[in-house]
Amino acid sequence: MIVNSADAYEIHTIKWNTHGDISKNKILYKNIPKSTLTTKIIKESKKGTVILKFGNKKGKKTLIVAGVHGNELSSQVAAFKLVNKLKTNEKKLKGIVYVIPVLVPKSTQNSQRFFKGYNLNKVANKKGSVTYELIKKIKKYKIDAVGDFHCSRPGGVPGKDVALGTYSPCKKSGEMAIAISKMTRLSYINEKYAAVSYPGALEDNLNLNMIPAVTCEVKTPHGTIAKGSVSKSYNMMIAFLKFNKQWS
Repeated sequence: MIVNSADAYEIHTIKWNTHGDISKNKILYKNIPKSTLTTKIIKESKKGTVILKFGNKKGKKTLIVAGVHGNELSSQVAAFKLVNKLKTNEKKLKGIVYVIPVLVPKSTQNSQRFFKGYNLNKVANKKGSVTYELIKKIKKYKIDAVGDFHCSRPGGVPGKDVALGTYSPCKKSGEMAIAISKMTRLSYINEKYAAVSYPGALEDNLNLNMIPAVTCEVKTPHGTIAKGSVSKSYNMMIAFLKFNKQWS
């Protein structure tokens, strides 16, 4: 763990055998903010999955995660933009915000969608998968709400800018998706029941555990960054924090 006392944030590195050199992804590296914090994240990512912790006040605990799929770059760039914003504006925070800018550095390094042959957003219900382990970590940290940020290719599913949630068994998931949609003027889609259409999705399995979660997608071809897609993803992250009353 790295603790920066001057800026009051923490960097934790989890060794899930996910380590990689994300600076080798030239498109990602070209677009992420260049800063001391970014340099630290890149260095620690060579050891494993990096989780940043901002804030230490009483209140909600939320988590924003990007990079479940290594070839979805816009949301990962947005997460780097977010952590640099949180670092310089931490006094505006209420409660604690955890951010994982790159869930699997090894996949992001090579712009690969799968990790060890698995789509991690289809195996969150499978013991031993990275997303299954992430849910265990979320429970350990007693996280109150989770935002999972992705990119959807044109012509894919859902193939558009959208916030996704479910109404049952965790009603707040659907409420978050609607609120993010209203704040960003983007679409939302709410499933009636979690884990019916997407049984192994991270969001759905969190909702089954009564941890409110949403999936936020922005449209861009995989492995590239479409114009405006980073800003849309970033705005959805801010909307997620605002809904949870952590950002004014």
